[in-house]
Amino acid sequence: MYQAIYRPRSTSMESTLDHRWLMQYNIVNLVNQCRRLIRAEFDENLSLTDPELRIKLAHFAGYTRSQGLQRLYGEVRLALLNLEGADPRPQRSAHPSARLYRGQKVISPRSGNSAAKTHPRPEQKAIMYRGRTTAQN
Repeated sequence: MYQAIYRPRSTSMESTLDHRWLMQYNIVNLVNQCRRLIRAEFDENLSLTDPELRIKLAHFAGYTRSQGLQRLYGEVRLALLNLEGADPRPQRSAHPSARLYRGQKVISPRSGNSAAKTHPRPEQKAIMYRGRTTAQN
């Protein structure tokens, strides 16, 4: 749901929670104003200690109808750019990873009809009753 900003973490030092940006008084002031507007519009309480605060701020700023919240979030982003520099570009792998559903690989629909060739469908659907196949009429 909150996937508006993706920042890949590469080193062990970066994997720890990085809240240095919240040590800047002007940024915290802007974030608190954003939190008030989000609470008023979406009835969602955001915590300053939440590790996904930046992602949630971006999410709500993208869905808001309030121009004030959009303006404030723009100021937060600008202050973060001045403080930390530009966001690193996400690294894309050469081949896409396998899609998983409940831990099992899912055959993608782009692979064609290979699934239909390996598992042919029966002409008539078997009727099961208490775990056993019943006679067909």
